[in-house]
Amino acid sequence: MEPWKELEQAREELRRLQPAVRGELSPAAHVLGVLELGEGSVVLPGTVIDGHVRIGKGCRIGPNAYLRGETSIGDGCVIGNAVEIKSSLLGSNVFVSHLSYVGDSIIRDDVNVGGGCIFSNFRHDAGEIRMPWRGELCLTGCNKLGCVVGSHSRIGCKCVILPGRVLPEGTWTEPGSVVR
Repeated sequence: MEPWKELEQAREELRRLQPAVRGELSPAAHVLGVLELGEGSVVLPGTVIDGHVRIGKGCRIGPNAYLRGETSIGDGCVIGNAVEIKSSLLGSNVFVSHLSYVGDSIIRDDVNVGGGCIFSNFRHDAGEIRMPWRGELCLTGCNKLGCVVGSHSRIGCKCVILPGRVLPEGTWTEPGSVVR
């Protein structure tokens, strides 16, 4: 399935999410939407959850993270200090530990995102985002769409990934890279 369709299908499912907190939610965290929190997961102080958010088992969220829109985070993930995740799908064992933004993106399993990374989701001209998929450059019908990061990838500190990019499984980026 095309990634932009996968995101939309997940958003529709997440909009039907029912609250269920099986992990530990700090009283100093703010849930402004609907949260499904898995067993053994911890949401630390200062974290804001604004939307329909599913967090798997054994995750550590925060402090001061911002999860918004329709977002799904798999098992064993770390979303750290000053990280914003917006309307994205994260697989299991994904680490976005500090000072990063992930917008309208899909991050597959076993991915580490270095500090200060930006997964951009919007073109400066507000135009439709195109994405390479199965050998073609496809129109997505989206004006907000981030990237797809394949499993077992490592994103170096302070990287910027422009909208509509696909990083194959096992990608390693150098610190400070711009993925165009």
